[in-house]
Amino acid sequence: MSILTYYLILILSLLAAFQLFFLAAFLIFHKRGNPRNNRLLGFVFLLFGFSIANITAQVADLEFIPDLMYMIDDGFFYLYGPLLYFYVQGVVYRDFKYKPIHLLHLLPYSIHLAYLFNVVFILDINEQNQLIEKAQAYNYPLYSYLIIGAIFIYLFGYLWFSYRTILVYQSIIKNKFSTLKGISLNWLKFIINSFAFVTLFAMIHNVLPALGSTPINIASLIVLVGFIFFFINRVVVKALNQPEVFSAIALKESEKYSNANLSQEKINSHRSKLILALENEKLYLNPDLTIKILADHVSTNTKVLSQVINQSFNKKFYDFINLYRCNEVKNILMNSDNKMTILEAMYQSGFNSKSSFNKEFKKLTGQTPTEFKKSIGK
Repeated sequence: MSILTYYLILILSLLAAFQLFFLAAFLIFHKRGNPRNNRLLGFVFLLFGFSIANITAQVADLEFIPDLMYMIDDGFFYLYGPLLYFYVQGVVYRDFKYKPIHLLHLLPYSIHLAYLFNVVFILDINEQNQLIEKAQAYNYPLYSYLIIGAIFIYLFGYLWFSYRTILVYQSIIKNKFSTLKGISLNWLKFIINSFAFVTLFAMIHNVLPALGSTPINIASLIVLVGFIFFFINRVVVKALNQPEVFSAIALKESEKYSNANLSQEKINSHRSKLILALENEKLYLNPDLTIKILADHVSTNTKVLSQVINQSFNKKFYDFINLYRCNEVKNILMNSDNKMTILEAMYQSGFNSKSSFNKEFKKLTGQTPTEFKKSIGK
């Protein structure tokens, strides 16, 4: 390893560890928002900080760090998954509560601690040293690699279930709101995706030394530490800027938006009232329009209106309302003078986010707003 590479890894890992500890302390002692959720995420970052600190210690070859600390660090992979999963559940579902059965999620880590207890307190010093030497030389028996693989699959499983929970949430809020600004939880998806990336590279980094590929191992370490540094800075900028209160959903809310068993005659009747309210009264111009507001206006309930929109137009409420808004933008631009800007047309049509407007306009019309304006000679 060159001197430049050595200092690059050392500085990045040291900075990342410091930031993780700082962010963990901030979240654990933060009094605003949901204390339980803050502490869960804070504890994840605390463990993550210890892992990065261990990388720093290994690179710096600090002899005062006990060798068994690295084995304790490996056990954190049993905790990242359950802690992130419970954090996502707590963020998404406002009525999520811990249950005694949830303790089973900590069973693998408990078994790992029992194994370490055996290493520290039951094996004699010579046996401990032999075990540590084998670990440092990556001289593992075949079953050890199978266990390592199972650990990563275990963590990926939790990350997948966490990601799926966010997708369910985003599907439900698209049936409730016409704008997703501040409630889409894309920052939470970023955290899950980042942990998946870090887990993948950590797995690669753990396997490469056994293959005797030192240059590739160093390269994987640089990528790993560099991405962690990027990840924690992105979290500081994005996650901590989220509103303290956003529209969490209830655990059973997905059932609320199941079919209301309406006859086709009733669906057609509600459909006519809906179109009348949107085309004549232009309720979609309200940037804060929700399915509850619209349902009250057409004298029905959200469950019925959701089914009418889903079955009659094959769209979620969010996409349905934004289609009207995109058409309104097109009408404004076509019937205005050249001085009308796209941004002005956007706000007049009910959009309140430029990024979501550009995305929805391209998705629903096949053109960017700028391309459309040029196509009509404005």
